[in-house]
Amino acid sequence: MSWKAIALGTVLVIVIAWNAAVYFADRQIAAKRYDGVYDSCHKVWSSRGLYDTKQERNSLTAFRRAFEAGAHGVEVDFSYDADSDRFIIGHGHPRKGPDGRTVYTEKEGGLFTLETLFRELGEEHAFWLDFKNLDHLSSEETQKAIRRLESIAVNSNVHDRLYIEGSNPLRLSLYTDAGFKTLLGTFPLADSNPVASIVLNAYKMIYAVFDITGIAMNYGSVDKPIYGENTRKQLGMIPAFVFHIPDDPSLLQELVHNSHVRVMLVGRDISIDRFAVTACGRE
Repeated sequence: MSWKAIALGTVLVIVIAWNAAVYFADRQIAAKRYDGVYDSCHKVWSSRGLYDTKQERNSLTAFRRAFEAGAHGVEVDFSYDADSDRFIIGHGHPRKGPDGRTVYTEKEGGLFTLETLFRELGEEHAFWLDFKNLDHLSSEETQKAIRRLESIAVNSNVHDRLYIEGSNPLRLSLYTDAGFKTLLGTFPLADSNPVASIVLNAYKMIYAVFDITGIAMNYGSVDKPIYGENTRKQLGMIPAFVFHIPDDPSLLQELVHNSHVRVMLVGRDISIDRFAVTACGRE
């Protein structure tokens, strides 16, 4: 047998296997139930709260402002500190101090934790939790973090209103197993990219294999969207939590009436209030 015949046969096997995997993923996705996922007409949440300065992002004051302005949910950046068994809120990566201990950025005079946030503002509100160091925790630390989060969530009565985002499906699915709703953080290519569908199908396979609630992804730009028409069609029924959405009125109206878009974060690295944009009252 010539090398050309072998190469051709190998390509055919790969193509057949790939299409079979995509078919399996689509069947799994179509069979899943999504009725427990956030499905309110108030889809526009706040990213890190409403803040006046960069230092005020992810602070209790910023989150309180967002809720008072009409947001039904907020996106929160946080890390788990295994030494102190605390979930510490903040976007930046912590650093090591002279004594080797981890040093976190303080908020309003002290460390701001999920426990404090839920105690102060948890009632009736929802939270998109961007787990910054999910991938860096050991198996033992992960189990410890899950137990701690379960305790905080139950005591604050927010368990069913938490959506935990991470890009490691193996680690993330452990939180789903513990009863939390989870979001697979994805990094697809622009909708117009010729290989975008291949990358997206790979994410769909991961989503189908692991027990994960929804997908989180960047919208892209108005002229070069990532969450464009082709991507939306490929994702099908998967609940989408979309961030960095351009502040374009017609685009916001289009997305807010898309039943598969569950949560929207408008703008990038800016404090913005678009909570009045809703799908409420539409027949």
